[in-house]
Amino acid sequence: MFTLRQPQRNAVFIATGTGVAPIRGMVEWLFAEPSRNESYEYWLVYGTRHETGLYYRDEFLTIEQAHPNFHYVPTLSRCGSDWQGCRGYVQDHVREIVDGRRDMQAYICGLHQMVDANRKLLKEELGWDRKQIVFERYD
Repeated sequence: MFTLRQPQRNAVFIATGTGVAPIRGMVEWLFAEPSRNESYEYWLVYGTRHETGLYYRDEFLTIEQAHPNFHYVPTLSRCGSDWQGCRGYVQDHVREIVDGRRDMQAYICGLHQMVDANRKLLKEELGWDRKQIVFERYD
């Protein structure tokens, strides 16, 4: 049941670790044909501990370079001092992206604790409807 929903809207994809795999398929499908993504903004907030854990990084960077409406936000929780990207946990950056916006859809995939933290953020703190949040969790 972890699939893109209709009607299509602006969306934030939130993943940690191997939870990025199904989201990768969604992003590839959206950007394979202009009619699937035009008029919408998409963010991928992808978190892992170390830079070596950023799966499909080159693919996401290529999509971001080719499509100004795709924003790749790699986030490391245990990075070295030379890391130039986002630090901490994905929900910290999700808050920045979606704060004040309720016209979006969220797709969340990853470990149980991360999924629950983001669902709580979106529903309880930011007032999203549960139907706006599609998730798949594992442990």
